[in-house]
Amino acid sequence: MNNIMSQPTDKRQAEFVQWMPYILDALRELNGSATPREVCDSVARLAHVPDEKRFAKLGSGSLRFPNQVAWARQYLVWEGLLSSPKHGIWMLTSSSQKLHLTYDQAREIARKWVAIHAEKRAQAQEPPPEAVEDQPFVTSPPNGYGEELLVQLQALSPESFERFCADLLKHLGLERVRVTGVTGDKGIDGEGYLPLGPIVTAKIAFQCKRYSGPVSSREVQSFQGAVGDAEKGIFFTTGYFTDNARDAARRPGCKPIELIDGDRLIELLEKHEFGLLPARTYEIDYNLMSNYGKDPKKAVHFALNKDLQGMPRNRRPSQS
Repeated sequence: MNNIMSQPTDKRQAEFVQWMPYILDALRELNGSATPREVCDSVARLAHVPDEKRFAKLGSGSLRFPNQVAWARQYLVWEGLLSSPKHGIWMLTSSSQKLHLTYDQAREIARKWVAIHAEKRAQAQEPPPEAVEDQPFVTSPPNGYGEELLVQLQALSPESFERFCADLLKHLGLERVRVTGVTGDKGIDGEGYLPLGPIVTAKIAFQCKRYSGPVSSREVQSFQGAVGDAEKGIFFTTGYFTDNARDAARRPGCKPIELIDGDRLIELLEKHEFGLLPARTYEIDYNLMSNYGKDPKKAVHFALNKDLQGMPRNRRPSQS
């Protein structure tokens, strides 16, 4: 594919239209479905996005690149080219499994849905939304609680954030968890033991950084050197890890380090309901269901009408 980043675009579209073709390519590479994080990482690699662009921030403090990839994903969902069968999973539909989207096609999809929503707003006499770059991350939890919680965690003292991470590890099943670090310590901040069965346990060391910016490879390597006799390390941050830091965590011959950045931390808190209380509702994902039938809505309508035809008129539901 040509380098879409070099294509001239409208200012409001340039930040997300260019990623639409890459999202489909990334999902094909990831066997048709993946988490938002996996898609963003693949899009960044396929499009050769430099770190300064990938980790640039919006005025709200969230990252611009995943925000814009999420907006690109939303337009693909509206077009029926992507579905989300569950929170945190993006999936190709039957319409997009072999579709190699061009930049011009992506731009037409964006224009189409901008016009559709503009017409709906006009009919409802609603004010236009704010500029795209000021909108919240589409894949973030409703009401922005993810960003709010990260801000709260960043406002904690170093000792309090260490205790929070230690309590999370206890919640996840680690035993004999204790905080060992002190302010300014360059070693580990805590340790615990992960049961691997009824008898065997693995010692885990962890490090905690309340950053809003990047964690460098040097800091990951420093933690690796401090892990000592632990089998594995876990590095928590409310910020993010650079690509070099991620590479350092997987260096051959070194202790493996599990990297938990701000986004992944929120995902863990959601999944294990630690510090977050669930509030759920469901609706049918017709894009997903179209993979298994030509027109699921039509099939439901036909089935309901068939049931009505066999029902006595005095028992039929009201059509009003």
